[in-house]
Amino acid sequence: MSRTILLISTDDQLYEHIASLLDGETYDLVQIRASDLMQQLFLLNPFYIMIDLDTVSPTTIGVVKATQDLEYVPAMFISQRNLVGEMAEALKGDVLLNSQAMTQNLRPLLKQAADFKSQFDSMASSFSTIDALTTETKKVMDQYLLQDYGDFCYSAMQLINNTFSDNPILSNKPKNVFVVYPEYTGRLICMFQQMDDGSYRKHYEGMLLSTEAFGFDVHAENGFKMNLQTEQYSDIDTSVKLFPDQISDRLLVLNNFAGFGMDELLVIGCNYDVAVSHHDASVLKSMTVTLDLIENIRHQIHEVEESFKYTMDALARAAEASDDLTGHHIRRVNEYSRLIAEELGLDRAFVKSISHAAQMHDVGKIYVDNNILSKRGKLTDEEFREMQLHTVYGERIIGQSENLTMSAEIALNHHEKWDGSGYPNGLKGEDIPISARIVSLADVYDALRSERPYKAGFTHEETTKIILEGDGRVEPKHFDPDILEVYRKKHEDFRRIFDRLA
Repeated sequence: MSRTILLISTDDQLYEHIASLLDGETYDLVQIRASDLMQQLFLLNPFYIMIDLDTVSPTTIGVVKATQDLEYVPAMFISQRNLVGEMAEALKGDVLLNSQAMTQNLRPLLKQAADFKSQFDSMASSFSTIDALTTETKKVMDQYLLQDYGDFCYSAMQLINNTFSDNPILSNKPKNVFVVYPEYTGRLICMFQQMDDGSYRKHYEGMLLSTEAFGFDVHAENGFKMNLQTEQYSDIDTSVKLFPDQISDRLLVLNNFAGFGMDELLVIGCNYDVAVSHHDASVLKSMTVTLDLIENIRHQIHEVEESFKYTMDALARAAEASDDLTGHHIRRVNEYSRLIAEELGLDRAFVKSISHAAQMHDVGKIYVDNNILSKRGKLTDEEFREMQLHTVYGERIIGQSENLTMSAEIALNHHEKWDGSGYPNGLKGEDIPISARIVSLADVYDALRSERPYKAGFTHEETTKIILEGDGRVEPKHFDPDILEVYRKKHEDFRRIFDRLA
Protein backbone atom coordinates (compact mmCIF):
# COMPACT_ATOMS: atom_id res chain seq x y z
CA MET A 1 0.00 0.00 0.00
CA SER A 2 1.14 3.57 -0.69
CA ARG A 3 2.55 5.43 2.37
CA THR A 4 2.26 8.86 0.75
CA ILE A 5 0.50 11.78 2.46
CA LEU A 6 -0.42 14.84 0.38
CA LEU A 7 -0.34 18.18 2.17
CA ILE A 8 -2.18 20.92 0.27
CA SER A 9 -0.57 24.05 1.69
CA THR A 10 1.79 26.92 0.92
CA ASP A 11 2.89 27.16 4.56
CA ASP A 12 6.39 25.68 4.83
CA GLN A 13 6.31 25.97 8.64
CA LEU A 14 3.20 23.77 8.74
CA TYR A 15 4.99 21.24 6.54
CA GLU A 16 7.98 21.19 8.92
CA HIS A 17 5.68 20.85 11.94
CA ILE A 18 3.86 17.85 10.47
CA ALA A 19 7.14 16.28 9.36
CA SER A 20 8.44 16.57 12.94
CA LEU A 21 5.33 14.84 14.25
CA LEU A 22 5.96 11.98 11.83
CA ASP A 23 9.59 11.59 12.85
CA GLY A 24 10.42 7.87 12.91
CA GLU A 25 7.30 6.90 10.94
CA THR A 26 7.62 5.47 7.42
CA TYR A 27 5.36 8.03 5.75
CA ASP A 28 6.24 10.11 2.70
CA LEU A 29 4.91 13.66 3.21
CA VAL A 30 4.54 15.61 -0.05
CA GLN A 31 3.59 19.31 -0.08
CA ILE A 32 1.60 20.45 -3.14
CA ARG A 33 -0.59 23.31 -4.36
CA ALA A 34 -4.34 22.88 -4.70
CA SER A 35 -4.07 23.21 -8.48
CA ASP A 36 -1.85 20.09 -8.61
CA LEU A 37 -4.21 17.87 -6.59
CA MET A 38 -5.69 15.77 -9.38
CA GLN A 39 -2.36 15.22 -11.13
CA GLN A 40 -0.63 14.16 -7.90
CA LEU A 41 -3.50 11.88 -6.94
CA PHE A 42 -2.93 10.00 -10.18
CA LEU A 43 0.86 9.95 -9.90
CA LEU A 44 1.32 9.22 -6.19
CA ASN A 45 -1.85 7.32 -5.19
CA PRO A 46 -1.74 8.70 -1.60
CA PHE A 47 -3.49 7.04 1.30
CA TYR A 48 -4.23 10.36 3.05
CA ILE A 49 -4.76 14.05 2.22
CA MET A 50 -4.31 17.09 4.50
CA ILE A 51 -5.75 20.47 3.45
CA ASP A 52 -4.52 23.69 5.04
CA LEU A 53 -7.64 25.86 4.91
CA ASP A 54 -5.75 28.95 6.04
CA THR A 55 -3.36 29.18 3.07
CA VAL A 56 -5.07 27.50 0.11
CA SER A 57 -7.23 30.55 -0.63
CA PRO A 58 -9.92 32.63 1.05
CA THR A 59 -12.55 30.71 -0.98
CA THR A 60 -11.50 27.09 -0.69
CA ILE A 61 -14.96 25.58 -0.68
CA GLY A 62 -14.32 24.09 -4.14
CA VAL A 63 -11.17 22.32 -2.95
CA VAL A 64 -13.02 21.02 0.11
CA LYS A 65 -15.86 19.57 -1.94
CA ALA A 66 -13.46 18.07 -4.51
CA THR A 67 -11.58 16.34 -1.70
CA GLN A 68 -14.77 15.09 -0.08
CA ASP A 69 -15.76 13.51 -3.39
CA LEU A 70 -12.65 11.31 -3.24
CA GLU A 71 -14.33 8.40 -1.47
CA TYR A 72 -11.23 6.23 -1.76
CA VAL A 73 -8.84 8.65 0.11
CA PRO A 74 -9.60 9.91 3.67
CA ALA A 75 -8.83 13.58 4.38
CA MET A 76 -7.99 15.89 7.29
CA PHE A 77 -8.69 19.62 7.29
CA ILE A 78 -6.38 22.00 9.22
CA SER A 79 -7.23 25.54 10.37
CA GLN A 80 -6.28 27.83 13.23
CA ARG A 81 -9.46 29.88 12.77
CA ASN A 82 -13.01 29.29 13.93
CA LEU A 83 -14.87 28.51 10.72
CA VAL A 84 -18.37 29.86 10.20
CA GLY A 85 -21.00 29.95 7.50
CA GLU A 86 -20.81 27.81 4.36
CA MET A 87 -17.35 26.44 5.20
CA ALA A 88 -18.41 25.29 8.67
CA GLU A 89 -21.50 23.65 7.17
CA ALA A 90 -19.46 21.91 4.46
CA LEU A 91 -17.05 20.41 7.02
CA LYS A 92 -19.70 18.89 9.28
CA GLY A 93 -18.66 15.29 10.02
CA ASP A 94 -15.13 15.74 8.65
CA VAL A 95 -11.87 15.72 10.62
CA LEU A 96 -10.98 19.37 11.41
CA LEU A 97 -7.94 20.04 13.63
CA ASN A 98 -5.78 22.93 14.73
CA SER A 99 -2.05 22.57 15.37
CA GLN A 100 -2.45 21.64 19.03
CA ALA A 101 -5.10 18.96 18.38
CA MET A 102 -3.06 17.62 15.46
CA THR A 103 -0.06 17.09 17.76
CA GLN A 104 -2.13 14.76 19.93
CA ASN A 105 -4.20 12.98 17.28
CA LEU A 106 -2.15 12.79 14.08
CA ARG A 107 -0.58 9.38 14.55
CA PRO A 108 -3.74 7.47 15.56
CA LEU A 109 -5.67 9.18 12.73
CA LEU A 110 -3.02 8.15 10.21
CA LYS A 111 -3.07 4.57 11.51
CA GLN A 112 -6.84 4.46 11.11
CA ALA A 113 -6.52 5.97 7.63
CA ALA A 114 -3.88 3.43 6.63
CA ASP A 115 -6.09 0.58 7.83
CA PHE A 116 -9.04 2.05 5.96
CA LYS A 117 -7.06 2.50 2.74
CA SER A 118 -5.73 -1.03 2.92
CA GLN A 119 -9.21 -2.45 3.39
CA PHE A 120 -10.65 -0.19 0.72
CA ASP A 121 -7.99 -1.19 -1.81
CA SER A 122 -8.57 -4.86 -1.05
CA MET A 123 -12.32 -4.44 -1.41
CA ALA A 124 -11.96 -2.39 -4.59
CA SER A 125 -9.66 -4.92 -6.27
CA SER A 126 -12.00 -7.76 -5.24
CA PHE A 127 -15.11 -6.04 -6.58
CA SER A 128 -13.29 -5.02 -9.76
CA THR A 129 -12.32 -8.66 -10.25
CA ILE A 130 -15.88 -9.80 -9.61
CA ASP A 131 -17.16 -7.19 -12.05
CA ALA A 132 -14.59 -8.32 -14.64
CA LEU A 133 -15.72 -11.93 -14.17
CA THR A 134 -19.31 -10.87 -14.74
CA THR A 135 -18.37 -8.86 -17.82
CA GLU A 136 -16.22 -11.65 -19.24
CA THR A 137 -18.68 -14.48 -18.56
CA LYS A 138 -19.98 -14.64 -22.13
CA LYS A 139 -16.48 -14.67 -23.59
CA VAL A 140 -15.32 -17.29 -21.11
CA MET A 141 -18.43 -19.36 -21.77
CA ASP A 142 -17.89 -19.21 -25.52
CA GLN A 143 -14.35 -20.55 -25.01
CA TYR A 144 -15.54 -23.36 -22.75
CA LEU A 145 -18.37 -24.45 -25.02
CA LEU A 146 -15.84 -25.09 -27.79
CA GLN A 147 -14.05 -27.62 -25.58
CA ASP A 148 -15.04 -31.26 -25.76
CA TYR A 149 -17.62 -31.92 -23.08
CA GLY A 150 -16.17 -33.35 -19.87
CA ASP A 151 -12.83 -31.52 -19.85
CA PHE A 152 -13.68 -29.87 -16.57
CA CYS A 153 -10.11 -29.29 -15.39
CA TYR A 154 -9.28 -27.38 -18.57
CA SER A 155 -12.34 -25.20 -18.07
CA ALA A 156 -11.40 -24.53 -14.45
CA MET A 157 -7.83 -23.61 -15.45
CA GLN A 158 -9.09 -21.10 -18.01
CA LEU A 159 -11.32 -19.46 -15.42
CA ILE A 160 -8.56 -19.39 -12.78
CA ASN A 161 -6.21 -17.68 -15.22
CA ASN A 162 -8.96 -15.25 -16.17
CA THR A 163 -9.48 -14.43 -12.48
CA PHE A 164 -5.88 -14.23 -11.30
CA SER A 165 -3.15 -14.42 -13.97
CA ASP A 166 -4.79 -12.18 -16.58
CA ASN A 167 -6.04 -9.69 -13.99
CA PRO A 168 -3.73 -6.72 -13.27
CA ILE A 169 -6.19 -5.28 -10.73
CA LEU A 170 -5.98 -8.01 -8.11
CA SER A 171 -2.79 -7.88 -6.05
CA ASN A 172 -3.27 -10.78 -3.59
CA LYS A 173 -3.11 -14.06 -5.51
CA PRO A 174 -2.80 -17.69 -4.39
CA LYS A 175 0.13 -19.95 -5.25
CA ASN A 176 -2.17 -22.99 -5.45
CA VAL A 177 -5.82 -23.44 -6.36
CA PHE A 178 -7.82 -26.63 -5.76
CA VAL A 179 -11.12 -27.31 -7.50
CA VAL A 180 -13.31 -30.23 -6.43
CA TYR A 181 -16.20 -31.20 -8.67
CA PRO A 182 -18.64 -34.16 -8.73
CA GLU A 183 -18.01 -36.75 -11.42
CA TYR A 184 -19.91 -39.93 -12.20
CA THR A 185 -17.41 -42.08 -10.31
CA GLY A 186 -16.71 -39.75 -7.38
CA ARG A 187 -15.35 -36.27 -6.71
CA LEU A 188 -12.79 -35.04 -9.20
CA ILE A 189 -10.00 -32.94 -7.67
CA CYS A 190 -7.76 -30.68 -9.77
CA MET A 191 -4.76 -28.80 -8.38
CA PHE A 192 -3.42 -25.78 -10.24
CA GLN A 193 -0.07 -24.20 -9.46
CA GLN A 194 1.16 -20.69 -10.23
CA MET A 195 4.08 -20.65 -12.66
CA ASP A 196 7.00 -18.19 -12.76
CA ASP A 197 5.19 -16.11 -15.40
CA GLY A 198 2.14 -15.78 -13.12
CA SER A 199 -0.06 -18.19 -15.10
CA TYR A 200 -1.64 -21.29 -13.61
CA ARG A 201 -1.12 -24.83 -14.90
CA LYS A 202 -2.66 -28.12 -13.83
CA HIS A 203 -0.30 -29.86 -11.41
CA TYR A 204 -2.44 -32.78 -10.27
CA GLU A 205 -5.71 -34.50 -11.10
CA GLY A 206 -7.34 -37.34 -9.20
CA MET A 207 -10.46 -38.59 -7.44
CA LEU A 208 -11.30 -37.57 -3.88
CA LEU A 209 -12.42 -40.56 -1.86
CA SER A 210 -15.85 -40.36 -0.25
CA THR A 211 -14.25 -41.11 3.13
CA GLU A 212 -12.01 -38.03 2.95
CA ALA A 213 -13.48 -34.90 4.50
CA PHE A 214 -12.58 -31.32 5.37
CA GLY A 215 -12.09 -30.22 8.95
CA PHE A 216 -14.35 -27.18 8.58
CA ASP A 217 -17.60 -26.07 6.96
CA VAL A 218 -16.85 -25.59 3.27
CA HIS A 219 -20.41 -24.34 2.67
CA ALA A 220 -20.21 -21.21 4.84
CA GLU A 221 -22.57 -18.61 3.40
CA ASN A 222 -19.87 -16.10 2.50
CA GLY A 223 -17.00 -18.52 2.07
CA PHE A 224 -14.19 -19.42 4.45
CA LYS A 225 -10.69 -18.07 5.16
CA MET A 226 -7.79 -18.68 7.52
CA ASN A 227 -4.38 -17.08 8.07
CA LEU A 228 -2.31 -19.69 9.85
CA GLN A 229 0.65 -17.40 10.54
CA THR A 230 -1.37 -14.81 12.49
CA GLU A 231 -3.73 -15.00 15.43
CA GLN A 232 -7.32 -14.28 14.44
CA TYR A 233 -10.84 -15.11 15.42
CA SER A 234 -12.18 -17.81 13.13
CA ASP A 235 -14.81 -20.53 12.93
CA ILE A 236 -12.08 -22.89 11.68
CA ASP A 237 -10.43 -25.05 14.35
CA THR A 238 -6.76 -25.42 13.42
CA SER A 239 -6.30 -28.29 15.88
CA VAL A 240 -8.15 -30.66 13.54
CA LYS A 241 -7.07 -32.01 10.17
CA LEU A 242 -8.05 -29.23 7.77
CA PHE A 243 -7.76 -30.89 4.35
CA PRO A 244 -8.04 -34.40 2.90
CA ASP A 245 -4.69 -36.09 2.27
CA GLN A 246 -4.91 -35.54 -1.50
CA ILE A 247 -4.77 -31.79 -0.87
CA SER A 248 -2.51 -31.55 2.17
CA ASP A 249 0.05 -34.00 0.71
CA ARG A 250 0.55 -31.71 -2.27
CA LEU A 251 1.13 -28.54 -0.27
CA LEU A 252 4.74 -28.08 0.77
CA VAL A 253 3.61 -25.28 3.09
CA LEU A 254 0.25 -23.86 4.12
CA ASN A 255 0.35 -20.22 5.19
CA ASN A 256 -3.24 -19.26 4.48
CA PHE A 257 -6.28 -20.25 2.45
CA ALA A 258 -9.70 -19.02 1.36
CA GLY A 259 -12.50 -20.57 -0.60
CA PHE A 260 -16.16 -21.18 -1.29
CA GLY A 261 -18.31 -24.29 -1.59
CA MET A 262 -21.49 -24.50 -3.61
CA ASP A 263 -23.42 -27.76 -3.57
CA GLU A 264 -20.68 -30.25 -4.47
CA LEU A 265 -18.46 -27.72 -6.25
CA LEU A 266 -15.59 -26.36 -4.15
CA VAL A 267 -12.80 -23.87 -4.97
CA ILE A 268 -9.91 -23.26 -2.56
CA GLY A 269 -7.02 -20.82 -2.97
CA CYS A 270 -3.93 -21.56 -0.85
CA ASN A 271 -0.78 -19.64 0.03
CA TYR A 272 -1.71 -16.12 -0.98
CA ASP A 273 1.01 -13.47 -1.15
CA VAL A 274 -0.31 -11.74 1.98
CA ALA A 275 -2.94 -12.46 4.61
CA VAL A 276 -6.34 -13.36 3.19
CA SER A 277 -9.48 -11.39 3.93
CA HIS A 278 -13.17 -11.96 3.34
CA HIS A 279 -12.67 -10.02 0.09
CA ASP A 280 -10.42 -12.82 -1.21
CA ALA A 281 -13.11 -15.34 -0.30
CA SER A 282 -15.67 -13.22 -2.18
CA VAL A 283 -13.55 -13.43 -5.36
CA LEU A 284 -13.50 -17.22 -5.08
CA LYS A 285 -17.24 -17.20 -4.43
CA SER A 286 -17.82 -15.29 -7.66
CA MET A 287 -15.49 -17.63 -9.55
CA THR A 288 -17.26 -20.69 -8.11
CA VAL A 289 -20.69 -19.37 -9.08
CA THR A 290 -19.44 -18.56 -12.58
CA LEU A 291 -17.84 -21.98 -13.01
CA ASP A 292 -20.98 -23.72 -11.76
CA LEU A 293 -23.11 -21.66 -14.14
CA ILE A 294 -20.89 -22.45 -17.10
CA GLU A 295 -20.76 -26.16 -16.31
CA ASN A 296 -24.54 -26.37 -15.89
CA ILE A 297 -25.13 -24.55 -19.16
CA ARG A 298 -22.56 -26.67 -20.94
CA HIS A 299 -24.15 -29.83 -19.56
CA GLN A 300 -27.57 -28.74 -20.82
CA ILE A 301 -26.13 -27.77 -24.21
CA HIS A 302 -24.36 -31.13 -24.38
CA GLU A 303 -27.67 -32.93 -23.89
CA VAL A 304 -29.32 -30.81 -26.58
CA GLU A 305 -26.36 -31.36 -28.93
CA GLU A 306 -26.51 -35.10 -28.39
CA SER A 307 -30.22 -35.13 -29.25
CA PHE A 308 -29.55 -32.90 -32.25
CA LYS A 309 -26.69 -35.11 -33.48
CA TYR A 310 -28.83 -38.21 -33.01
CA THR A 311 -31.54 -36.71 -35.19
CA MET A 312 -28.99 -35.66 -37.83
CA ASP A 313 -27.47 -39.13 -37.79
CA ALA A 314 -30.87 -40.81 -38.13
CA LEU A 315 -31.76 -38.60 -41.09
CA ALA A 316 -28.39 -39.19 -42.74
CA ARG A 317 -28.70 -42.96 -42.25
CA ALA A 318 -32.16 -42.92 -43.82
CA ALA A 319 -30.72 -41.23 -46.90
CA GLU A 320 -27.95 -43.84 -47.16
CA ALA A 321 -30.19 -46.84 -46.40
CA SER A 322 -29.92 -48.31 -49.90
CA ASP A 323 -26.11 -48.41 -49.79
CA ASP A 324 -25.03 -48.17 -46.17
CA LEU A 325 -27.24 -49.81 -43.59
CA THR A 326 -24.54 -49.59 -40.92
CA GLY A 327 -24.00 -45.83 -41.22
CA HIS A 328 -20.25 -46.36 -41.51
CA HIS A 329 -19.99 -44.29 -44.71
CA ILE A 330 -21.35 -41.15 -43.07
CA ARG A 331 -19.17 -41.68 -39.99
CA ARG A 332 -16.09 -42.02 -42.17
CA VAL A 333 -16.93 -38.88 -44.16
CA ASN A 334 -17.27 -37.02 -40.86
CA GLU A 335 -13.82 -38.26 -39.78
CA TYR A 336 -12.14 -37.44 -43.11
CA SER A 337 -13.68 -33.97 -43.05
CA ARG A 338 -12.50 -33.31 -39.49
CA LEU A 339 -8.98 -34.43 -40.46
CA ILE A 340 -8.86 -32.11 -43.49
CA ALA A 341 -10.24 -29.13 -41.54
CA GLU A 342 -7.68 -29.61 -38.76
CA GLU A 343 -4.80 -29.87 -41.24
CA LEU A 344 -5.97 -26.69 -42.99
CA GLY A 345 -5.69 -24.90 -39.63
CA LEU A 346 -9.35 -23.93 -39.51
CA ASP A 347 -10.66 -22.77 -36.14
CA ARG A 348 -11.96 -25.18 -33.51
CA ALA A 349 -15.60 -24.20 -33.97
CA PHE A 350 -15.42 -24.97 -37.69
CA VAL A 351 -13.71 -28.31 -37.08
CA LYS A 352 -16.35 -29.28 -34.54
CA SER A 353 -19.20 -28.26 -36.86
CA ILE A 354 -17.96 -30.03 -39.97
CA SER A 355 -17.30 -33.24 -38.06
CA HIS A 356 -21.09 -33.50 -37.65
CA ALA A 357 -22.40 -31.55 -40.64
CA ALA A 358 -20.51 -33.58 -43.26
CA GLN A 359 -22.77 -36.60 -42.78
CA MET A 360 -25.72 -34.62 -44.14
CA HIS A 361 -24.16 -34.34 -47.62
CA ASP A 362 -26.47 -36.90 -49.29
CA VAL A 363 -29.64 -36.38 -47.25
CA GLY A 364 -31.44 -35.29 -50.44
CA LYS A 365 -31.27 -38.88 -51.75
CA ILE A 366 -34.40 -39.54 -49.68
CA TYR A 367 -36.33 -37.84 -52.51
CA VAL A 368 -34.57 -39.76 -55.30
CA ASP A 369 -36.14 -42.93 -56.74
CA ASN A 370 -34.47 -45.92 -55.08
CA ASN A 371 -34.36 -47.71 -58.44
CA ILE A 372 -32.01 -44.97 -59.65
CA LEU A 373 -29.88 -45.13 -56.51
CA SER A 374 -29.39 -48.89 -56.71
CA LYS A 375 -29.23 -49.26 -60.52
CA ARG A 376 -26.32 -51.52 -61.50
CA GLY A 377 -25.81 -50.18 -65.00
CA LYS A 378 -25.10 -46.73 -66.39
CA LEU A 379 -27.72 -44.09 -65.68
CA THR A 380 -29.64 -42.54 -68.55
CA ASP A 381 -29.36 -38.79 -69.03
CA GLU A 382 -32.77 -38.31 -67.40
CA GLU A 383 -31.84 -40.56 -64.48
CA PHE A 384 -28.56 -38.71 -64.02
CA ARG A 385 -30.38 -35.35 -63.97
CA GLU A 386 -32.68 -36.76 -61.30
CA MET A 387 -29.67 -37.99 -59.33
CA GLN A 388 -28.08 -34.53 -59.52
CA LEU A 389 -31.17 -33.04 -57.93
CA HIS A 390 -30.34 -34.73 -54.61
CA THR A 391 -28.14 -31.71 -53.86
CA VAL A 392 -31.07 -29.31 -54.23
CA TYR A 393 -33.41 -31.65 -52.36
CA GLY A 394 -30.87 -31.88 -49.54
CA GLU A 395 -30.71 -28.12 -49.05
CA ARG A 396 -34.51 -27.94 -48.99
CA ILE A 397 -34.82 -30.75 -46.45
CA ILE A 398 -32.28 -29.17 -44.10
CA GLY A 399 -33.94 -25.78 -44.36
CA GLN A 400 -32.88 -22.39 -43.03
CA SER A 401 -31.99 -23.19 -39.42
CA GLU A 402 -28.96 -21.18 -38.28
CA ASN A 403 -27.59 -24.28 -36.58
CA LEU A 404 -27.72 -26.19 -39.87
CA THR A 405 -26.19 -23.55 -42.16
CA MET A 406 -23.05 -25.61 -42.79
CA SER A 407 -25.08 -28.80 -43.35
CA ALA A 408 -27.22 -27.02 -45.96
CA GLU A 409 -24.25 -25.56 -47.87
CA ILE A 410 -22.53 -28.97 -47.89
CA ALA A 411 -25.67 -30.74 -49.13
CA LEU A 412 -26.10 -28.25 -51.99
CA ASN A 413 -22.47 -27.82 -53.04
CA HIS A 414 -20.49 -31.02 -52.32
CA HIS A 415 -20.61 -32.02 -56.00
CA GLU A 416 -19.31 -28.66 -57.22
CA LYS A 417 -15.76 -28.88 -58.59
CA TRP A 418 -12.80 -26.53 -58.31
CA ASP A 419 -12.58 -26.18 -62.12
CA GLY A 420 -16.29 -25.32 -62.44
CA SER A 421 -17.37 -28.62 -64.02
CA GLY A 422 -19.54 -29.74 -61.10
CA TYR A 423 -23.24 -29.42 -60.26
CA PRO A 424 -25.88 -28.15 -59.54
CA ASN A 425 -24.71 -24.56 -60.23
CA GLY A 426 -21.30 -24.93 -61.86
CA LEU A 427 -19.54 -22.96 -59.13
CA LYS A 428 -15.80 -22.55 -59.44
CA GLY A 429 -12.85 -22.10 -57.07
CA GLU A 430 -13.48 -20.21 -53.86
CA ASP A 431 -17.06 -19.50 -54.84
CA ILE A 432 -17.65 -23.00 -53.50
CA PRO A 433 -17.96 -22.93 -49.68
CA ILE A 434 -14.86 -24.35 -47.99
CA SER A 435 -17.01 -26.88 -46.09
CA ALA A 436 -18.33 -28.30 -49.37
CA ARG A 437 -14.82 -28.39 -50.91
CA ILE A 438 -13.63 -30.44 -47.94
CA VAL A 439 -16.55 -32.89 -48.07
CA SER A 440 -16.15 -33.22 -51.83
CA LEU A 441 -12.77 -34.94 -51.50
CA ALA A 442 -13.83 -36.88 -48.38
CA ASP A 443 -16.91 -38.23 -50.18
CA VAL A 444 -14.98 -39.14 -53.35
CA TYR A 445 -12.35 -41.05 -51.36
CA ASP A 446 -14.97 -43.07 -49.48
CA ALA A 447 -17.10 -43.68 -52.57
CA LEU A 448 -14.08 -45.08 -54.43
CA ARG A 449 -13.12 -47.32 -51.50
CA SER A 450 -16.64 -48.58 -50.80
CA GLU A 451 -18.25 -51.64 -52.34
CA ARG A 452 -21.72 -51.09 -53.68
CA PRO A 453 -24.30 -53.35 -55.42
CA TYR A 454 -23.32 -51.71 -58.71
CA LYS A 455 -19.50 -51.53 -58.19
CA ALA A 456 -16.53 -53.07 -56.46
CA GLY A 457 -14.42 -51.08 -54.00
CA PHE A 458 -10.92 -49.86 -54.89
CA THR A 459 -7.89 -50.39 -52.69
CA HIS A 460 -6.35 -47.43 -50.87
CA GLU A 461 -3.44 -47.39 -53.34
CA GLU A 462 -5.78 -47.42 -56.35
CA THR A 463 -7.94 -44.68 -54.82
CA THR A 464 -4.93 -42.49 -54.02
CA LYS A 465 -3.65 -42.80 -57.60
CA ILE A 466 -7.08 -41.84 -59.00
CA ILE A 467 -7.39 -38.77 -56.73
CA LEU A 468 -3.83 -37.52 -57.27
CA GLU A 469 -3.42 -38.45 -60.97
CA GLY A 470 -6.98 -38.85 -62.31
CA ASP A 471 -8.76 -41.56 -64.28
CA GLY A 472 -10.97 -39.58 -66.66
CA ARG A 473 -13.94 -39.37 -64.28
CA VAL A 474 -12.10 -38.09 -61.21
CA GLU A 475 -9.34 -35.55 -61.84
CA PRO A 476 -7.02 -33.57 -59.52
CA LYS A 477 -8.37 -30.31 -61.01
CA HIS A 478 -11.73 -31.13 -59.44
CA PHE A 479 -10.38 -30.44 -55.94
CA ASP A 480 -9.19 -27.39 -54.06
CA PRO A 481 -5.36 -27.56 -54.41
CA ASP A 482 -4.84 -26.97 -50.67
CA ILE A 483 -7.21 -29.80 -49.80
CA LEU A 484 -5.57 -32.03 -52.38
CA GLU A 485 -2.21 -31.29 -50.77
CA VAL A 486 -3.61 -32.29 -47.37
CA TYR A 487 -4.66 -35.61 -48.90
CA ARG A 488 -1.23 -36.08 -50.47
CA LYS A 489 0.42 -35.66 -47.07
CA LYS A 490 -2.17 -37.42 -44.94
CA HIS A 491 -3.61 -40.14 -47.18
CA GLU A 492 -2.41 -42.87 -44.80
CA ASP A 493 -4.66 -41.35 -42.14
CA PHE A 494 -7.56 -41.75 -44.56
CA ARG A 495 -6.64 -45.43 -44.87
CA ARG A 496 -6.61 -45.84 -41.08
CA ILE A 497 -10.02 -44.17 -40.71
CA PHE A 498 -11.49 -46.42 -43.41
CA ASP A 499 -10.04 -49.58 -41.87
CA ARG A 500 -11.19 -48.63 -38.36
CA LEU A 501 -14.76 -47.90 -39.52
CA ALA A 502 -14.94 -50.48 -42.32
